[in-house]
Order: sequence, then structure tokens, then C-alpha cells
Amino acid sequence: MNPSNKPINKHSLQSLELWLTDLGALKDSNNPSKWYLLLSNWNATIIFEQEDLNVTWEIGGKKTKRLFSYCINREDVENAILQGP
Repeated sequence: MNPSNKPINKHSLQSLELWLTDLGALKDSNNPSKWYLLLSNWNATIIFEQEDLNVTWEIGGKKTKRLFSYCINREDVENAILQGP
């Protein structure tokens, strides 16, 4: 099975960290569950919570938050994150 088609909860922590690093995200040094994706026109904070993947986009001071089930495949979550707010 293509790794991007696997649900997030079927990936190892290492592969998820590599995935976020490949997207250009940076891990919070004080909270290993929190990642920052800083792009030219918006930013996203990605947090691995107990039940869901929390993504909060910020653009021009406005925040948009969405929760993604860990049962969703990685490709769909990646597309949603990169689509932005």
C-alpha cells in the first residue's frame, strides 16, 4: 500500500515526523506534538492531540481551525493542510 494512502494512525511516529519535515514543517522544541508550517501567505500549526490531528491556519490575524480523524489517509490530510485556510 502506498504510504500516502494509509490512514495516519497506521504510520509510525518516525514516518509522520519525516512527512511533516518533508512538507517544510518545524517541530516545536518545547512540545514534540506541535509543528509549525510557515509559508509566504499563511501559517499552520499542526498538533497531534489524543483523538484528532488539530490544524490551525493563520492568515492576516484570522485563524481557522479543523480537526482531522487519525483514520483519514495521509494524502487527504496533506492536501487539506497545503490548501490552506
